[in-house]
Amino acid sequence: MPDTFEQALLQAQRALRNAVEAGHTRLQVEVQTGRRSATDLARPLLDMMPQPLLAVSGTGIADYAFTRWGETPYKILNISERDYIGNNWQTLALIDASSIDVDEVQLYAERAKAGNKHFLMVNNWPEGPGLTGIGRGKESVRRAFRSTVEVAYFLQAFRYRPVVLFRRFPEAWQIWERQGESFKLARESAQIFSAREIAAFGESVNPLVAVERFFKGPSFFHSW
Repeated sequence: MPDTFEQALLQAQRALRNAVEAGHTRLQVEVQTGRRSATDLARPLLDMMPQPLLAVSGTGIADYAFTRWGETPYKILNISERDYIGNNWQTLALIDASSIDVDEVQLYAERAKAGNKHFLMVNNWPEGPGLTGIGRGKESVRRAFRSTVEVAYFLQAFRYRPVVLFRRFPEAWQIWERQGESFKLARESAQIFSAREIAAFGESVNPLVAVERFFKGPSFFHSW
């Protein structure tokens, strides 16, 4: 598990490259830092994907990407601009889509599949285990879409649980539990852990600590 944001980026790059080389074409990367934007995370990942690449951002994020990235070889669009994506790309990277964009995400994914191209989701709807990358649609829709996505890299901490959920392709899913000032590997699984399994790692905190954690976010990312 990484100790810094920079380590997480390097691990995510390697995991994404390994997944592409293994033949996976519909991929997901999630890193919840609480302080770093999806735009900061996505830029180093794009070079790992087959080129040329089209970057599609959640509503209103494209202008921010232009500002942060400067000149790039990538065409950058907002998620609502489907009519302008064309066909001159081998990878479509969807960055920071919100949970209300479920229909658009599936349309983009199917567009990539129809052209035998790659589809990468970066920090889309990081809402919790079993839901991440899916949105708030019907449960059957979430399950169906989630089953088509290979999670190349995943790092999520929790405000009220002393754990971090971690995965890097091709390794197993892991739960790391806080013990004092450090984290230690607690469990591994071939499948993503359920919300119930995450909840089993509980701890009692007094109300003042709970309020402090709410504003500070997950303790794992305090140094990030």
